[in-house]
Amino acid sequence: MSDIHEVRLGDCPICGGKNTLKALNYLHEIPYFGKVMESTIICEKCGYRNADVMLLEEKEPKMYTVKVEEEKDLFTRVVRSKSGTIELEEIGIKIEPGPASQGFVTNVEGVLERARETLLMAKNFKKEENDEESIKKIEEILNYIEGVKEGKKPLTVRIMDPFGNSALIGEKVKSRVLTKEEVAKLSKGPYVVYDPSEEVK
Repeated sequence: MSDIHEVRLGDCPICGGKNTLKALNYLHEIPYFGKVMESTIICEKCGYRNADVMLLEEKEPKMYTVKVEEEKDLFTRVVRSKSGTIELEEIGIKIEPGPASQGFVTNVEGVLERARETLLMAKNFKKEENDEESIKKIEEILNYIEGVKEGKKPLTVRIMDPFGNSALIGEKVKSRVLTKEEVAKLSKGPYVVYDPSEEVK
């Protein structure tokens, strides 16, 4: 099942274009996971875009884990909403939600490619600063990522989402419900959730 809907949203908040903002909502079903809506907001004038992934079935706050040990594990599906935190344990990388975070559907290899691109940008920045120590550390992580892609090095991948809107999908994936303490420690991204227990006295 898949279906694309276009919705006109009006004026662009970035460039002020009149009625140039639209949302493309792509509805589809992911096996063993349920109905998903991938939403992309686009301005036809300035090219502004923002993407998110939303589950259309209510889920509990969950953590999914997979141990990548061979090349086929790289095809483990990754569904990450704006509220999802991804951890790549052995290389010490954490992708947390922030004001500009985007939702996406990819696989573990796609996540590694995103991490690699970010590291290459950081490496160039550190070169300008002549920070040899940081450059060496970045090169070690880049080499480790290549080893993972070749099936020579292990990598533990985790995704945690306080709203249950993110997941890893594959044969080796393990999942469990997050504790209240774990949920409290997670960054929630651009979402604001009202909690009556936190009312101002």
